[in-house]
Amino acid sequence: MLLGEKFRLEIHWEKARYEKKGTAIIEGCYLNGPVLKEVAQLNEKDFIKLDFINQYIMFVKHYYIAKLSWEGVRHTPEKIFLQNVELRNENINVLPKLRGDDYIVIDTKNHEDEKHQRYATYTAYLLNNDGTLYNFLGRGVNNA
Repeated sequence: MLLGEKFRLEIHWEKARYEKKGTAIIEGCYLNGPVLKEVAQLNEKDFIKLDFINQYIMFVKHYYIAKLSWEGVRHTPEKIFLQNVELRNENINVLPKLRGDDYIVIDTKNHEDEKHQRYATYTAYLLNNDGTLYNFLGRGVNNA
């Protein structure tokens, strides 16, 4: 994964709950990374679409785009805390479950003001707590 630090955005959380089909409830969610120095204020209620096709192609027969939505935002100099966060995709329940020490890295390079309208999704990668790309084969599908 080649990702310029300037455009790196990370999504961290404490816990993911899978209570209904197609949805993971993300608790203790926050954003951080170098790109926060460039980011405008996030809307109180909004979403972004995360494109995981590069990692999840072994599990789904077509593209894998998940919708990360929130209702509630608190900005600090180092982090943006999100409340009432959900990650949605019809295939989410057949994919490996997110652990509290996993995190997502987003490449935001195509989402500067002049480019953003041409790109509907953000390229995203799931990482282990040590910063390596997630090894799905080592953990198995649907293990918590």
